[in-house]
Amino acid sequence: MKGFDKLNMSEVTLVFTRYGKCYMFNSGSDDKPLLTTVQGGTGNGLEIMLDIQQDDYLPVWGEAEDTTFEAGIRVQLHTQSEPPFVHELGFGVAPGFQTFVSTQEQRLIYLPPPWGDCQSSAVNTDFFPSYSITACRIDCETRYLVENCNCRMVHMPGDAHYCTPEQYKECAEPTLAFLAKMNNNCLCKTPCYLTRYNKELSMVKIPSRTSAKYLEKKFNKTEKYISENILVLDVFFEALNYETIEQKKAYEVAGLLGDIGGQMGLFIGASILTILELFDYLYEVMKDKLMDLTSFKKGEEEGSHDDNVVTLSVNLDEPLKQDPSSSQLN
Repeated sequence: MKGFDKLNMSEVTLVFTRYGKCYMFNSGSDDKPLLTTVQGGTGNGLEIMLDIQQDDYLPVWGEAEDTTFEAGIRVQLHTQSEPPFVHELGFGVAPGFQTFVSTQEQRLIYLPPPWGDCQSSAVNTDFFPSYSITACRIDCETRYLVENCNCRMVHMPGDAHYCTPEQYKECAEPTLAFLAKMNNNCLCKTPCYLTRYNKELSMVKIPSRTSAKYLEKKFNKTEKYISENILVLDVFFEALNYETIEQKKAYEVAGLLGDIGGQMGLFIGASILTILELFDYLYEVMKDKLMDLTSFKKGEEEGSHDDNVVTLSVNLDEPLKQDPSSSQLN
């Protein structure tokens, strides 16, 4: 079991979120080597015991929009390239329980337009090196807040000055609430290649009756304090494999041509040779028609020439015959 008293702090990175100061384990930032595991199952991942110290919580004097009534921690599982968005995507871990989180890597591949609507190209941003939905959301919220309030929240990237408590109350929080109600301002498309971690949670009560006295002596705390403040988080891989979900085109061009050929072969017995023979038949028909038309035009031209010619036939072998009556003298 690793607690913060035994955990190497070089494996933990300080990061700010909407909840304030948080810690990222195995972030890989600052060229830190990534930690790996050689087998799945409980006890082969991250197991930490935390004291949430409820006595240091701020008292609740009234109910407001951002008032929280729960006690515990919020945890988010994400890739190293994706910034934390724990206030919306995190799950809760309660004190007085040991929470087992079984996870499995899932890789999703979406199709770009015109088949799908994923973000295939990198988006120009000065804040994050790679595109993700959470990076797009934080980028959009930061730009909108700086434009309207001339400041940024503590978890937002950039070089603008941080909002004062008065600016938080009077401008920053209402501006983000207004932005959340507008559905067309921060339109962040799903990346075409996405990695996420499915999780299954189960819990058991701590401390048990047999371990209560031992923990009281070890931490110098009462059993009531342990049940109200101590929690154990155990995160592990269910198995050392991953699941791939890929979006496919419903109908490919090759499939369309294959279906057309199959239907033609099924219903009219057509094949490629039949189609070629059909083209050859059409060629022969058109050729005959053109030849007949050409012959007909030539015949008409010859007939019109014969009508304009007078034929004179003279038989030179036959002597000239005279009318006997014309030779008699009157």
